[in-house]
Amino acid sequence: MDFLRKLTAPGLQVTGYGQGVVHFKCAKALKTNVDIDCQASLPGGVRCELTINVQGTQDGEWVAKVVGPPQSLSLLEKIFLPGSGGSKEQLYYKPNDDDMTRHARTYAMRSRDFPDFKGATAELSRAGALVMLTGEIAVGKELQLQIELDEVATIPVDATVEWCTQRDKKTWIASLNFKPIAPEHDATLEQFLETLKHRAPGHPSTLT
Repeated sequence: MDFLRKLTAPGLQVTGYGQGVVHFKCAKALKTNVDIDCQASLPGGVRCELTINVQGTQDGEWVAKVVGPPQSLSLLEKIFLPGSGGSKEQLYYKPNDDDMTRHARTYAMRSRDFPDFKGATAELSRAGALVMLTGEIAVGKELQLQIELDEVATIPVDATVEWCTQRDKKTWIASLNFKPIAPEHDATLEQFLETLKHRAPGHPSTLT
């Protein structure tokens, strides 16, 4: 962002982030469904440039999809998403009470449509996942994949790519929305994710 654009860019106070969506406060009126370059203030006094696409308002705050840049997306994830080294209470969260629980855990995903045919989850829920890839995948693409849940089970899922952005030189992150999962596989996934709330990282999972 050049100097003049920085001076005129709206300032955001970011209050939350997850699944590529940022919640924030802003004193200015913002246009929706267009990309806007902003100056963002994050918790801890951290500041960064942010390009967003405003979707609207929710509970008195603005809601927008994060367009970039990649280094700012990585910063948001570092600050707002639980880290794998945290306590078990920090490894899952719900942005809103009605949302499905999101688990910030790493599991293998495989698909013939993925670059190199494989990826790894950054977040996983029954509704979808954030997946780390070695290359870009087209937005809107429908794909078939398998989620490898430790040594417990492999779940087949059909999904649609909601968005994909480059995180660094070698990594892309994509948001996948799951289509309805077969009842027997959905039950296995639900039970597996429930066990994650009650065990520390690295502890083996058992399903009965």
